[in-house]
Amino acid sequence: MLLLDIGNSRIKAALAGSSGIEAVTAIAHDGDPAAALLQLPEERPERIAVANVTGAAHERQIESALRERHGIVPSFARTQGECNGLTLAYAQPQRLGVDRWLMMLALWSETREAFGVAGAGTALTYDAVDASGRHLGGFIAAGLSAHLQAVLGATRFGAGPLGEQYSDGLGQDTEACVRQGAFLACLGALEHAARRHPAPRQVLSGGDGPLLQPWLPDWSARPQLVLEGLLAWAKLES
Repeated sequence: MLLLDIGNSRIKAALAGSSGIEAVTAIAHDGDPAAALLQLPEERPERIAVANVTGAAHERQIESALRERHGIVPSFARTQGECNGLTLAYAQPQRLGVDRWLMMLALWSETREAFGVAGAGTALTYDAVDASGRHLGGFIAAGLSAHLQAVLGATRFGAGPLGEQYSDGLGQDTEACVRQGAFLACLGALEHAARRHPAPRQVLSGGDGPLLQPWLPDWSARPQLVLEGLLAWAKLES
């Protein structure tokens, strides 16, 4: 089975076999995910499962590209209000991003205990689930890059080189101060959420997860959690 996690800026692709998810390939799609799919290694899957957050228009193009390349109609995961004992807090479940839902489904499917899960990408998201599988709610905030762009775009500061040297300290020049402000805002949001909703597991995923996780020692890193949830969903649907 071919698994595709199509996010706001990147595509992650992986094959799933009897032992689970195999090697993951990640590529930027520059706003055209259907075209970017042609850059992925040629595979001959028997089934394709897709998590897509780029909208309905892109979804139609993605489906067409996959059908043309593989001769298979892909299955697109949809957020469900109740699935496998996981119950969402949203009155309109379809308004919760499928990536957030799949991260929750992945963790709930492997062990029935309370958890918090964060996705650190273009947006920073957090969701809490209790030991009965009830989604308590979550938050959506600007991710690291969005924080940086917002500050630079709203001030007289130029978009100089910001680098990627993050710490939990203070900056000593303008670029470092902007960078540290974004970093500490993301760290602080996650630390507050974990204090407010304590759980046996706090899990971090997403492209910026490796930058944040060293400063969150009580959190575990699961970089492919959306793909794991997509595989769990596909198994339930088969």
